[in-house]
Amino acid sequence: MESFMENVMPVVILVLFFVFLIFALLMIFSPKLRGKFMGRQMKATKYMLDSSKDTISDIATTGVKIKKDVIDKNEEDLKDIAQKSANIEKGAIKTKARAIREGLLKDDETVFCKHCGKEIVADSKFCKHCGKEQ
Repeated sequence: MESFMENVMPVVILVLFFVFLIFALLMIFSPKLRGKFMGRQMKATKYMLDSSKDTISDIATTGVKIKKDVIDKNEEDLKDIAQKSANIEKGAIKTKARAIREGLLKDDETVFCKHCGKEIVADSKFCKHCGKEQ
């Protein structure tokens, strides 16, 4: 029996090698076979993509639900944070506006209106008190 296996094994290996070689050559030179093989791969890929879409959709839905739950549970804290942030921004804006206004008034020279005699900025075209052109 051993001699039979020793004689058959090289033949089986040789046959498998030639089958693989013929298959490889057919895949290279036969568009029809290549198309069939690629068609199966395309179907498998499409199936995997469809499955992935469902999984991604489930993950996105779960993520939205979790976010909604977190917001619902912490709504008062979030409102408080938003209000404090708005107050900080409001204060910063007031401070910047005041600094700009003071800087503009300090840097500009003043003159008196030709018509009403009140003090106005030197480069004004119109008096801010009487409205007449300078």
